[in-house]
Amino acid sequence: MSGTRRVRTWVGKAALFASATLAAPASAQVAPIAPAVSSVLRPVPGPVVPPPWYRAAVADGTRRADGRPGPRYWTNFSTYDIRAELDPASARIIGSETIVYQNNSPDTLTQLVLDLYLNIHQAGGVRSAPEEVTGGVGISRVTVDGAPAVEGALFQPSRWTTSGTVMRISPPRPVLPGGTTTLTIEWSEVYPQTQSGRAGWSDHEVYFVGYWFPRMAVYDDLRGWDAEPYLGNAEFYDGFGDYRVSLTGPAGWSVIGTGALQNPADVWSAETRRRLAAAATADSVVHVATRADRSSNRVTLAGTAGKLVYQFDADTVRDFTWTASNTQLWDATSARVPGRDRALIHSFWREQRAPLWVDMAKYGKDGVERNSRITGFAYPWPHMTLVEGADIIGGGMEFPMLTLIGTYQGSPPKSLYSTGVHEIAHMWFPMIVGVNETRWAWIDEGNASFLEDQARPGYWPGDGGEAADRADYLATARAEQEQPLMTHGDYYEPGPGYVVASYYKPATLLATLRGLIGKDAFTKAYQAFVSEWAYKHPTPWDFFATFERFAGQDLDWFWQAFYYETWVLDQAVGGVTTRNAAAVVAIEDYGFAPMPARVRITTSQGGTLDREVPVSTWLSGATRAEIVLPASVGIVTRVEIDPERLFPDLNPGDDVWVSGAPN
Repeated sequence: MSGTRRVRTWVGKAALFASATLAAPASAQVAPIAPAVSSVLRPVPGPVVPPPWYRAAVADGTRRADGRPGPRYWTNFSTYDIRAELDPASARIIGSETIVYQNNSPDTLTQLVLDLYLNIHQAGGVRSAPEEVTGGVGISRVTVDGAPAVEGALFQPSRWTTSGTVMRISPPRPVLPGGTTTLTIEWSEVYPQTQSGRAGWSDHEVYFVGYWFPRMAVYDDLRGWDAEPYLGNAEFYDGFGDYRVSLTGPAGWSVIGTGALQNPADVWSAETRRRLAAAATADSVVHVATRADRSSNRVTLAGTAGKLVYQFDADTVRDFTWTASNTQLWDATSARVPGRDRALIHSFWREQRAPLWVDMAKYGKDGVERNSRITGFAYPWPHMTLVEGADIIGGGMEFPMLTLIGTYQGSPPKSLYSTGVHEIAHMWFPMIVGVNETRWAWIDEGNASFLEDQARPGYWPGDGGEAADRADYLATARAEQEQPLMTHGDYYEPGPGYVVASYYKPATLLATLRGLIGKDAFTKAYQAFVSEWAYKHPTPWDFFATFERFAGQDLDWFWQAFYYETWVLDQAVGGVTTRNAAAVVAIEDYGFAPMPARVRITTSQGGTLDREVPVSTWLSGATRAEIVLPASVGIVTRVEIDPERLFPDLNPGDDVWVSGAPN
C-alpha cells in the first residue's frame, strides 16, 4: 500500500502494493514543494474496500486481487431452443422453449431462477414509471427434467412461482456441481407498443422484440442467484448462452435476429440473397430492399400458407432479440474486422419517418471498425443491425447484434451518428464484457460513451469528442446535483443524477485516467480488461484493479473521490511572489478531489518549465503548495495548471495566471 496513508486495507490488495509510494515522479523532484499547509476542512480519501462477497471470491480463487479472473473462475451456461410465432395484427407472440442449464459452479442448486422481464407490463406490477398493461408473460406449462411443474409454494419439488419479473422453480432433484437440468416452458404474450422505451412496435408494421422470453437469471461466484426485479430504469444482468431460435411470421415480413440465419434459401427471394452477397464484400451501401421491392413483395418468398419460418443460431451471447417489418427499407454494407472475415451491417428504416437514416449503414460500418480497433477486440459476430423505431424509442437501445434507435428527425446528422456508434459500442459493454448493468450502470454506459467520444473526431473532423461529456458533467457538478457513480441503477433520485453518473462523468473519468497514468498504460489496461473479461462478469473492483496493475500504483484516492463520492477537482494558481530573489508560484486546491497539479511556467527568458505538485501533497491534507524557482530562470510571466486540459477542473478560468493581468 501507499506509505502511511493506509491504516486499514484488505489483504489481497495490500500484497500488490506493499512497496508502492505516493511520492512525486522523479521529474517533479526538481521542483521543491514548501511544507504543506494543514487544513481540517479537507477530507482525505480512505481505502477502497470491496464488499465481503467480492473479497470471498478472491479468497476462493475465482477472482484475483489484480483484476484478472482467478484460476477457479466459472460461469454457468444455458442452451436455448426457442420456437415462437408473431401475429403482427394483434401483436401476439406464442412461444415454447427448452433450456438446458449447465451448473458449472461448485454449489448444489436447490432452486432455479428465471427472469421474466416482460412482466413489468402486468397489472399492479411494481415499476419506476407508468407502463402499458398487456398482461406480461402467460405461462401455460412448465416441466423440469421431464416432470411437470405446477404453480404453488416454493421449496416443494416441481413447484414454481412468480413475483414481478422473477420466476423461481424448485426442481424435483437438486442440480449438482457439474450437472445439468432441462426445463421446458410454454408461454404467450401480447407484446406492448413500447417496453420502457427499449423495444416494441410501430404502426403494426415494425416490430422490435426484446426481453420477450423466459430466460435463466445469473448465478455467479459473487452472490449466487442475482435476479433483481426489473423496474424499468436500471438495465440488465444476463448470463451467456447458445440459442437455436425458429421464428414464424407472415410472408413479406423480413426478419433479422441475433445470430446467423440458417435457412436464407427458405425465406429470402433470389434477388435479396444476391444483394446480400454483394453487401457482404462491399464497402459501399447496397440497397437490399427498396420501396419498389416492398410494394411488389419481392423481398421474401411466398412461404407456406402465407407464412415463413426463420431459423437462427447464436453462440455465447447474453440475449436473443429480433426485428420484423413489411415496410422498412433495407440497406446493407460490411465492416472490415481485424483478423477475421467481414461483418454485415444492416440498416432498416422508413424514408418518411427517418430521412437522416439514409447514411445509417455507413455509420454502422464505421462504428464496428473503430470500436474493434480501440478495444483491441475484434467484433466477433456475423452482423450488426440498426433498426429505426420512430414510435418506440427516443434515443437508442442495445441488444446482441441489434440496436433500436429513434429517427433523430430535425437533428444534425452527427447526433444520429453518435447514437449509432454509442449503441454499437455496447456490443463490447455489456454484450461481450458481461457487466451487471442493474447495479453499476456506469460500467457499460460510461464505456460506451467513452468509445463514442473516441470515434466521433475520426468521422467528423474537428469534433471535440470528449469535450461535450466533460461540459455536461461539470455543469451538473457546479449545480451540486451529482449523485455517486456507485449508486444502484434503480436508486437514483429524480433529476440529472442518473444520466450524469452513468454516461457523462464515467466517460470523462476514463479520459482523466488516461491523462493521469499515461496513454500507453491506459490503452494496455483498457484492452486487457476487455480481453480478460470477455464473456465473463466483472465488477467495479476488477475494473479498478486492472488499471492499478498497469499503472503500477494504488489509485484508491481516485476511485474514492470520483466514483464513491461526488467530490470535485478545483485547482487554481494562487499567484506569484518573490522570496529571497527566488520566484514562488502558489498552487491552491479548493476542491475535495485530489489530483496531481501539472504546472507549466513561462519566464522572461523565453522558456517554459514543467513542474508537478504530486497527489501526495493533497493527500496529506494540504490545500496549498508552493513551487520555488531559482532566480536564474528570470521573471515568471505566465503560469498554467494542466495546460493539456487532461483533468476536469470545475473552474478552469483560475488555472491561468498572467503577469500584469487581473488575476
